Amino acid sequence: MPSSITPYARIGLVHHMLYGRSLADPGHHESTLTALVRRKDIETFDCCLPEDPVRQDRLAQAIRASGKERIVFAIHMFPFSRLSLATTQPDEQAEVRSIIDRMVAQAAAIGATGFIFASGGPPFAQGTVREHQAFRDFCRWLCGRLAPHGMVALLEPFDFDFDKKFLYGPLDRNLELVAAVAAEFPNIGIELDMAHLPLMREGFASAIRRAAPWLKRVHLGNCVTRNAADPFFGDKHPPMGYPGGEIDVPQLVEILSTLQEVGYLSRANRGDLVLELNPFPGRSEDDSVADNLRRLDEAWALATTPSPAQAAARAAAGG
Repeated sequence: MPSSITPYARIGLVHHMLYGRSLADPGHHESTLTALVRRKDIETFDCCLPEDPVRQDRLAQAIRASGKERIVFAIHMFPFSRLSLATTQPDEQAEVRSIIDRMVAQAAAIGATGFIFASGGPPFAQGTVREHQAFRDFCRWLCGRLAPHGMVALLEPFDFDFDKKFLYGPLDRNLELVAAVAAEFPNIGIELDMAHLPLMREGFASAIRRAAPWLKRVHLGNCVTRNAADPFFGDKHPPMGYPGGEIDVPQLVEILSTLQEVGYLSRANRGDLVLELNPFPGRSEDDSVADNLRRLDEAWALATTPSPAQAAARAAAGG
């Protein structure tokens, strides 16, 4: 059986989640991202850049010199609290595209190959036909902006009635949208966040199988859905194994097995598995990452260990 997942996957981290203070503190953003790109235990990562152009230039140089692969820019700094990528208002659409254009330039500067985005509100149940069309138009526009830089637009499905309450939204609606846009712009796909699936009332295996034709990147994380008093309730990304969370080693076994089944994890196609986690309460970032990497290794060993029946069949066949 495979002893390591690395021949089958690139392991990565999401910078802003691990270092949550970075979004409000440019100095912390720069120092922690600089340290993250030097890590030897990851091959890829997701990040954004602080607003300061001088810091942006220094980080772009560090990222390009890091040797990391398939780096992805994520629009964490976008003001979703007041704007939606699905807005139908012309003045808001102009502002949205101006902000995203600046982010595309930042992504190009760091050599990103992907660009993660999400719709924002309103909640799916309240969305109008015009808002759905506006978001489809935005996706087409974004793909056009990314194509000259060799970047893929990575649409991330979010919960639609639990916490973030985004327009996209139900997984199948995301898949339908990507298929429609891809008919004209092939540089679009899905970034599937496992921590969002329980919030969307989706099973892991079913969601992975349905998303497989468009699956370009996978986030591994956790969520709390059953205790509203928990500080990690909703889409807060506690680490895998957090007490009261939905994802630990047994769920990881199902996730990894299904990703193998659909061909996302293979020696021929090393898929990206990017851990998105806040640290365990009272534990450091490095300790929390080490813990979750151990859980990932344990799950991989279980996912790739033949069952007794399989082992017997192989032995009978002389394998």
